[in-house]
Amino acid sequence: MSSVPAILLIDPLNDFVHKDGKLYPAVKESSEASDSLANMKRLVDEARKLKIPIFYGLHQPYREGNYNGWKHMTKSHHRLKLLEAFKEGSWGGEIHSDLLPDSKNGDVVVSRHWNSSSFANTDLDYQLKQRGITHVICAGMVANTCLEATARYALELGYEVTLIKDATAGFSTVLKDAATEIVWPTLVGSVLTVDQWAAEAKTKVASL
Repeated sequence: MSSVPAILLIDPLNDFVHKDGKLYPAVKESSEASDSLANMKRLVDEARKLKIPIFYGLHQPYREGNYNGWKHMTKSHHRLKLLEAFKEGSWGGEIHSDLLPDSKNGDVVVSRHWNSSSFANTDLDYQLKQRGITHVICAGMVANTCLEATARYALELGYEVTLIKDATAGFSTVLKDAATEIVWPTLVGSVLTVDQWAAEAKTKVASL
């Protein structure tokens, strides 16, 4: 391959992707329209067939007092505080059982992000560079916020970036489609479905 790849899977947590999750009602329409959980699982399965590691970018868990003294809370912070989303030690704060990391595949769970980007105030960049990763394939939750913010940050750091448009969801189908069909193609060179990415990746591996 021209560059060393890894999957970046953002916030595949039960509170987002499971039908019983605290935040699932907000993404239900979009998730079901794109069958996003099934597509995330297919992406994970295809990556492991190709021995491509998966890096997990997860949101900070809710803890009592997390935001004490904060003067610059975002809309996301207020929502997470209100719902106690991803609560520490809770089922909702765990990675969905279909998407769990596998150390034998070289998967890595990086330090957790406070806002949107999985790079900001985490060790993701350091972990990728330690392994010589130069190309990140980004999927997960949510299309217009954490996923896009992570992809933008990756571009600023000099990574080659691919975005997977059917392994994500938004707070509405309209918002998700605006990201995948209008915004993302202006940002990165490749916006692909899981099937398109898997076919390209298999071709590159076969040519080695």
